Amino acid sequence: MNQTLLLIILSTIILLIEIYSETHLKNYGTFLERIVYLFSIKTLFNLLKFSCLFSFCYVLLKLNKTILDINLINTKIINIDFENILLYYVPSGIFSVGVIFSNSNELFRQLQGYSIENEKLNQLAANLKYLLFRVISFTLTFFIFKYTLEYILKLDLYFRKDNLSIFDWLEYNKNEIDNYNRGVYFSLLLTIIIFFLFNNSFIKKNSNYWDYRAISFDFFKYFFISIILSLGLFFGIFSIFNGIFNIFNSSLTQWISKENILGILPIRISSLLILVYLIGYIYKEVLNKNLIHFLVLGIFPIRTISKYSQSIVFEKRETLFFSQISFYILNIALAELFVIIGYKSIYLSILNFAILFILDDFKIINDYSNGLRSILPSHFIRIWIFNIIMIVVALILLANKEYYEILTMYLLFTFILFRYYFKNFHLISLRSLYT
Repeated sequence: MNQTLLLIILSTIILLIEIYSETHLKNYGTFLERIVYLFSIKTLFNLLKFSCLFSFCYVLLKLNKTILDINLINTKIINIDFENILLYYVPSGIFSVGVIFSNSNELFRQLQGYSIENEKLNQLAANLKYLLFRVISFTLTFFIFKYTLEYILKLDLYFRKDNLSIFDWLEYNKNEIDNYNRGVYFSLLLTIIIFFLFNNSFIKKNSNYWDYRAISFDFFKYFFISIILSLGLFFGIFSIFNGIFNIFNSSLTQWISKENILGILPIRISSLLILVYLIGYIYKEVLNKNLIHFLVLGIFPIRTISKYSQSIVFEKRETLFFSQISFYILNIALAELFVIIGYKSIYLSILNFAILFILDDFKIINDYSNGLRSILPSHFIRIWIFNIIMIVVALILLANKEYYEILTMYLLFTFILFRYYFKNFHLISLRSLYT
């Protein structure tokens, strides 16, 4: 097929992503208003979401073996063909001309700006503003699409070099030694889907129907929760599917023996426990015990559901539980990361032991004290001794591996979590054993 036609097909796909996002978010108004909404969180999230959808469909459905072959993607999307740059804008140009001829009065009303005495010049100025907006909008969509696709293709290539695929955890070979990478690809894909599902619902939950382009600060709270949830889900899911592979690849007794010797079993147990605790918190405190309505908002193209607009409050006792559990998730994520890359260290063993030792203790202490409502000083001190141990050991591990970017993110998330913890610290009541 002609390369020009294929380029126009790709540009049309990008245009469809752009137009859906624009109409769904009602990005209409003056030129300046349109630009502001174009670069808003909601628009960027929508563009990223659909770019990810296309990119994963491309690698999973093996579209590189169709007319959209990988050479075309590399030469026309990953590396821009500047010699034929105008061809990229052909679908957008046709769409823009169609809108101008079919809706010129409304465009003039919205985009006329400063009045000029000549009516035809006024109309021309409004049309030119609209065309300029379309160029900016398509360019933004194109670059988000380009970098998303490029990153996911690189990620897919990285996994495939290590013989990893979506369902690699179902490919058993009794002669193969235990593998602590199988299941990573599937866990990542599932986590990304859940992340977008949650944030899609969060955006709608925090938006007034008539002012859907605006966004409240509560969304950032939800966004932070979904990042923590994604971390917990990823490593919890990975522990399950990687464990399934290694059990069926050998036997249950051999698996337990090997993982116990290697010190991996404790972190797997911790991952599963944290998954159960976190899902329980999310269901009760974030979804308001209404999973069906939340999923409907996340999956279907509707904006609101009546009687479902409760917002999470970070200034209450349950935040103490969330902050502490989330801190454990950060450390489990680090421990699992070092397991995946095959890094062994005495500090990693200490981190694994500290997480497993205190995790169940914390849940028991929290339940026993009714959400830390009235806690023994010795229990409180025990929790914080292990918090400090985990922080110190995590910093040593990351510094030894020179993972300074991850170290920075670890400190940032820890700071945010402890900020909310100590913001609600006054809700903790320390009591004597004899009172």
